[in-house]
Parts: sequence; structure tokens; C-alpha cells
Amino acid sequence: MAATSSMAIIFISYLIFSTLTFMPMISLGIPFVVFHGISEKCSDEAAVQFIELLSSWSGSQGFCLEIGNGAWDSWFMPFTKQTSIACEKVMNISELSNGYNIIGLSQGNMVGRGVIEFCNEGPPVKNLISLAGPHAGIASIPFCGSGLLCILADFLLKLAVYSNFIQDHLAPAGYIKIPTVNCAITALF
Repeated sequence: MAATSSMAIIFISYLIFSTLTFMPMISLGIPFVVFHGISEKCSDEAAVQFIELLSSWSGSQGFCLEIGNGAWDSWFMPFTKQTSIACEKVMNISELSNGYNIIGLSQGNMVGRGVIEFCNEGPPVKNLISLAGPHAGIASIPFCGSGLLCILADFLLKLAVYSNFIQDHLAPAGYIKIPTVNCAITALF
């Protein structure tokens, strides 16, 4: 498992390094911010190694911005609140005042996009580098699998995914797209 994780980090780091090296619009030395994916936190060894490697390769200072407590809030804090917290944190980092790049990992892309769209008072974002982001949505609960509990959870989610309660309390509900679900039924929840 650790070897797979290390290989994934190396591969993703190579992709970002290549992007930063070969895109003429990006000048080296611009600090970057990483928003992690669901169920992760900035103190995870993989996140720390990723930022250290990118900083070393690019010569730029990197930051991983934790939203709330990380893993838990990545599931249960609505994106509007996650974006608001991210915006406040970005505005309080003086090294970003002349602009910065955002690197979004998986669900972290949604927070990064939110910062670009709604953080009007923040420093300018030069580039958004999106890695495995659910920009087009997903159709089931992330990381759940095919066990009985996951099948039941998926069924229940599809019944109420568009209800106000689920939208306000389950972050992935903001990008779950189920075209066969009748929104009029879920409005009852």
C-alpha cells in the first residue's frame, strides 16, 4: 500500500513539475496553495511529501491549507463554508499577496474553484492546476465500494441527494449528479 501511494505521489509530482516547467504562462517562483481531497488532511505524510517535492522542483514556497479539521470537514462542511474559510486563510498569508497558483487534489479542486469564483478580495490566482477533480460530477458516494452498507448508503443518498438537508450537510452532495432522480420527490425531505 505504501509503495502504491509513493508511486502515485511521484507520478502526480512529475505531472505538476512538467506542467510548471513547460507552460510559458507560469513563471517559477510563484507560491502555490494545495487543497487536499476528501478524507485527507494537510498533515498526512503524502501531502507533506507532495508539497516538499513541488517546492523543491519549482523553487516556490508551498502551503497546504486545512479547512476545519481536514478529514471530517471535507465530508460534512458545505462547500460555501469551505470556500469562505479558504478565502480568509489565503488573504492572511502575506507571501501570496502578489499572486499564487492553486493545486487542487480531487475534491480540493471544488474548493480551489470556489476561491477563484468567490474570493474577490483575495490575492490574484495565476493558475489552477486540477488533479483528478470531480468537475463534471460523480454518480455515487466516493470511496464506498460495493458492499451491502455502500449499496444501502448509495440508495438512501439517491433518494435525498437534492434535499436541502443533504446539500447543507454532506460536501460531496455539491457535485453528485444523478440525472434519473426526480428532484420533486427529494424536495419533500
